[in-house]
Amino acid sequence: MTNALRVAWLAIAALPHSISSSGASPIGPWLAWGVWAIVALAVLVPHPLSLVTARLLTPLLALHAGVTILQDSTLRWGAALALFLMITVCAATFTARYGSVHAQAAAYGHERRHLLRPPMAVLAPLLLVWLIAAAFGALAVHGERLAVSLSATALFVALTSFMLRRALVLSRRWLVFVPAGIAVHDPLLLRDTFMVRSHDVRTLHEAKSTTEAFDVTGTTWGTPLELVLSHPHDVSLSPFGARLTRTLDRVHVTALLVAPSRPHAALSDSSR
Repeated sequence: MTNALRVAWLAIAALPHSISSSGASPIGPWLAWGVWAIVALAVLVPHPLSLVTARLLTPLLALHAGVTILQDSTLRWGAALALFLMITVCAATFTARYGSVHAQAAAYGHERRHLLRPPMAVLAPLLLVWLIAAAFGALAVHGERLAVSLSATALFVALTSFMLRRALVLSRRWLVFVPAGIAVHDPLLLRDTFMVRSHDVRTLHEAKSTTEAFDVTGTTWGTPLELVLSHPHDVSLSPFGARLTRTLDRVHVTALLVAPSRPHAALSDSSR
């Protein structure tokens, strides 16, 4: 799937009128092609930062292409096919399977990393920033005055950079299996990486609705996994994690709830 996405995204550049602009600003095409080039680099080089870049910028370019087609009096087949490819790539980048490729790309040695699902409390403000960035991007493309377009472009670049830095932490949240045991690396909710040796793990299974395990998922969707320990362990929470869980910054637990994006694959790795 990764190679197919690369071919699809690079093919956009070969299509006629694939990334055009009907806006009044001459900055529009340069900005759109710049976003395309950044995403091209992201899909070519697997990395947590590449995953965030593809997921945040691909929808922006697809939105721009869609608006351009609606404003164009003539439907061009190249632009329509490019929009289809953008939407396809955009949808694929948000799949758990694609995310796992970028998570594993940063692994060391025999590590097997599984991306954790993002907390809902983080997605809402991130979506708001994305919408504001999209508005400034639209103003940069359609602004009739050069000064307005330049100012909007500067704000778009600044907001996008801020958004990428803030969202990078979401792609660095992993459930990690190593030969010695299991680790939960979550710089968003945990102050320190939680590590436990294999002989201290009693079981890892799908959580039941009646579980009393300590929840470090941050309230998200999907099926959480319950990591049951043979004896209590300390969990150090970040200030954000302590506020979100409404508890102290250090707790003693005998079971943890984690939410990998591919729970069945994580369970398969745990049994190796």
